[in-house]
Amino acid sequence: MKRYQSRALMAGALCLALTAQAGALSVSGVAGLGASAAIDVTLDTLEREGINAVPPVQDAQNIGFIGLEKTVRANNLTIQSFHKTLAGIANTDLDAQFFMQEMQYQAQLNQYKTEYDAYDRYVQALQALGSSDGAVQAQLQLAMTLRTLAQKGMESMQMTIDGLDDAQEAAQDQLDETYAETKAQLDNTANQIVVGAQTAYLGIISTREGIETLDRNLAALDRQIAAVEKQVELGMAAPLTLENLQQSRRSVVAQRETLELVQQTAENQLSLLCGNTAGTTVKPTVAPTVTSKQLSDMNYTTDLAQAMENSYSIWSAQNAVRKASNDYEDDVTSTVDAYEAAKLTLENTEESVTNSFRQMYLDVQDKKRLLDEAQAAYDMEEKNFAVDQLQYDRGMISQMDYLTAQDDLAAKQDAVTTAEHDLFTAYNTYDWARRGYMSGV
Repeated sequence: MKRYQSRALMAGALCLALTAQAGALSVSGVAGLGASAAIDVTLDTLEREGINAVPPVQDAQNIGFIGLEKTVRANNLTIQSFHKTLAGIANTDLDAQFFMQEMQYQAQLNQYKTEYDAYDRYVQALQALGSSDGAVQAQLQLAMTLRTLAQKGMESMQMTIDGLDDAQEAAQDQLDETYAETKAQLDNTANQIVVGAQTAYLGIISTREGIETLDRNLAALDRQIAAVEKQVELGMAAPLTLENLQQSRRSVVAQRETLELVQQTAENQLSLLCGNTAGTTVKPTVAPTVTSKQLSDMNYTTDLAQAMENSYSIWSAQNAVRKASNDYEDDVTSTVDAYEAAKLTLENTEESVTNSFRQMYLDVQDKKRLLDEAQAAYDMEEKNFAVDQLQYDRGMISQMDYLTAQDDLAAKQDAVTTAEHDLFTAYNTYDWARRGYMSGV
């Protein structure tokens, strides 16, 4: 429809150009054609040149929530770059580096030895002369000084070579520490990317259900508009009432178009998180739900212990304490202030993780309670609808009343679905905290 409207507008503009004495658009290429054919040819040419062009149709892939994390971890480009970064650290060849250093140091040692031998021979030759001549004695002193410098160079270089094993061991420890820190940081960031993909997935599901709700609202408004139109014809309703309903419908249509755009944007973003190109979009299949077993398996005490053990925030604070302690022992810092500050940060982090985890646990319980209430309300509405169904079958209520009862039942079902989504989101957040990722802490 939009294409046809656009072509109609462009056709009008083209007709004006065709009748202008000095139009900016040349029509020599469509001479001899009818007006309609000329317009179509020109519009097609404009579209091929990118004017009024629309984005190409994307390939669509379906994905479920269960396989989402695996897909993101396997294909996300950022996570793949993390793997390459870690591989680069792990593949660092310290043996080759220190072998080359030893070869260089050995060459310098040999140079010092050569210089020492030369100066030593010169000293011995001067001493053999036994001359008391001032010039000879000056040369002897210079030669002895240079020999001493060469000897110190040999001793220093030999100490450096002897210390290479310890230096390589220290370098390996530093490399291992760098790998562990980098891996922890990148793993936490990868978790954040996966959580972002899951959040986008759930958001798309909610948006899709919002569109379905608006569709029901539009159907209900259409029924009301049709009824009021008849009432206006009969003088039983004011035209303003009809105009208000029509305006309400336009507002719902606008909301629906906005949600469609939001859904499309979120699907494209989710597709990129899954490692796809811009030519592919991803569409979630079904909404995940929490099982009764998952809820019954929740144990605050054991889950909290697991969360504390796996927490990246706590690990990071512990790592800072360890570094500050090592620095103090090695006299890198002149006071214990940095060490004490790191310990306080660790204590505060542990308290924050504990408090946040407790709130997450209670949130799951609260969301389960709200789901039970929504389900109870739906069950009652379902009983009421059964009565309405029977009355409608017997002709005791109108079709409009019956359809309204259907909408009421659907609204209660929407409330149940929303409560299920909220419960799953709360549980998923709790589960991620148990695995060590906790946003904002």
